[in-house]
Amino acid sequence: MNRRGLILMLVYLSSALISQNSCSQGRPEYRIIPLSLNEYMLNVTKGNLGYIAAQFNVSIAEAEQQAAKVFPDPEISLAYTNNEDKTMLMGQSYDAGLSYPINLGNSRKAGIELAGTQLDLSKLILELYFKNLRADAAKSYFTAVRNRQISKLQNDTYEQLKNMARADSIRLKTGEATELDAIQTALEASLQFHNVLQSRAELNNSLASLVMLQGKILNDTLFDPSGDFPLQQKEFLLSELLNTAMESRSDILIAAKNRELSEKSLRLLKADRAFEFNIEAGYSYNSIVKNEIAPAPAHNSINAGLTIPLKFSSLNKGSVNAAEYVISQNIINSREVELQIFSEVVQAFNNYVAAKNKVESFSQQLTDNAEKILRGRLHAYQAGESGLVDVLNARRLYTDLRTSHIESLYEYTSALIELERAAAIWDITE
Repeated sequence: MNRRGLILMLVYLSSALISQNSCSQGRPEYRIIPLSLNEYMLNVTKGNLGYIAAQFNVSIAEAEQQAAKVFPDPEISLAYTNNEDKTMLMGQSYDAGLSYPINLGNSRKAGIELAGTQLDLSKLILELYFKNLRADAAKSYFTAVRNRQISKLQNDTYEQLKNMARADSIRLKTGEATELDAIQTALEASLQFHNVLQSRAELNNSLASLVMLQGKILNDTLFDPSGDFPLQQKEFLLSELLNTAMESRSDILIAAKNRELSEKSLRLLKADRAFEFNIEAGYSYNSIVKNEIAPAPAHNSINAGLTIPLKFSSLNKGSVNAAEYVISQNIINSREVELQIFSEVVQAFNNYVAAKNKVESFSQQLTDNAEKILRGRLHAYQAGESGLVDVLNARRLYTDLRTSHIESLYEYTSALIELERAAAIWDITE
């Protein structure tokens, strides 16, 4: 076999191997179901396991609030006394008593108010969890959109290079293509196939993430995002975003509620340390005493009184001081949250403006021109008027430009989501 025949055989084998790998790797391993953004977000709201588990915190707080409404339990006492009645005939006695605690600090009311604040705090924390989940889920959806478009672009590039490799192997027979060009097109197609495999893996991983966020089990079904990037440009005023964030951000509301919670905890602590006493009432029955020295008739007696505990422990102010320090700490934390929100909104706004300007720099004409150059170079190469390097350079230019455009759209969408998260607004989904 001469050198020309050997090269021709290698080109054919390379092309056949690529085609076989493409068929084996291209077999669908999952059943793909189209999914719109609104349907996906609704499924996340209903099925996300983390969000469902977080909702129990509100139910727990509601139960604790209900438990705080109970009144103190009264105490009943029963007693029996035998005064050696069998031997000395001193009789027997039966006693019954009832006592009820009274707290002048109204600790029950303070406990109810504290439980109510804890319930409000649980609702705010759940709301913050939902907002973060909503933003993260939306970003995951558009990550899948990006990966789907990049995977399609890589696959289209591979198909074109594979067709070029096949065409060059045929043209090599007729002498219209050089041996080096035929080998290089086959190698370029083989190298591009690696990019196809990587893009498919990234796409499948992002689709699997969508399944997990919806609280579904990953089996043989994946949800393919049928939506696209939001193309409508939005204009925001930084001052309005800052005002909205300072008024509506869940974390600043949580900080204020934590401060209120610490104040009511101190109020409950002081109520528990306030003056308290027990009201007591009792009844006694004494049987007849038949003792010859000290006989006595059977008789009844009643009693009433107060029991006052001596709260020497209240002289220790350690717990009160600790509660007051917690209040001071929460005041500082509230100020820190305000500064953090201000910084997050400003940074998110700057990132959004930069991403928006980047998207605007990609006009449709740029992509059309790159595609026009590619088609022209490919036609010239097939006609023998241009070299392979010119075609490959045009292909790389088109692929890089399309990839950069897709990435810029994703970065814009991600920046928009982060800006709306930071400013406590949401209009990406219905």
